[in-house]
Amino acid sequence: MDVKSRRQEYAETTRAAIVEAAVERFAADGFARTSMDAIAQSARVTKGAVYHHFQDKAELFEAAFIVMEQGLVAKVIAAETAHSDPWDLMAAGVDIYLEECTEPAFRRIALEDAPAALGWARWKEIEEKYFLGLVTAALDSMAQAGQLDIASGDLTARMFLAAMTEGGLAVAHAARPKAERRRVAPLVMRFLEGLR
Repeated sequence: MDVKSRRQEYAETTRAAIVEAAVERFAADGFARTSMDAIAQSARVTKGAVYHHFQDKAELFEAAFIVMEQGLVAKVIAAETAHSDPWDLMAAGVDIYLEECTEPAFRRIALEDAPAALGWARWKEIEEKYFLGLVTAALDSMAQAGQLDIASGDLTARMFLAAMTEGGLAVAHAARPKAERRRVAPLVMRFLEGLR
């Protein structure tokens, strides 16, 4: 049994507080205008404590972005219990993702700032880490249920994930995100209609 020392527990608690404060500050002020001083103040730690856990603002932003991605994955996984039909589960997952894209904090961090702050390649790498496996598994379930005519593998999943991402960006940048979400969701699912 691995028992954590009090120091390890304190370090983990401090790191979590810093990331939580970073999410709040990045969501409110954006990556460019958020300072490490502001994050330290919000977390009620010294700037030295922030730099003890994170090399620079970009590394801290990545941690904040990952927290957002993990939260979204948790919501999608929770939806699995409510849907036994693979098609319905995929539609629910798309809807959950697009709804999250209407939330100001997710929109700002995950869709507006992350591609620039992390670079397009790193942003895509993280997106795929958290969602490619989920999308691949969902598409495989749909194929096994006879709902889609696709070969197993991740090419279709990558293309569908790209459609979802573009839909999410459209929602995030829309003047009326909620209205755009209602327009985008059926369009994303029509991508799969062609694979029936």
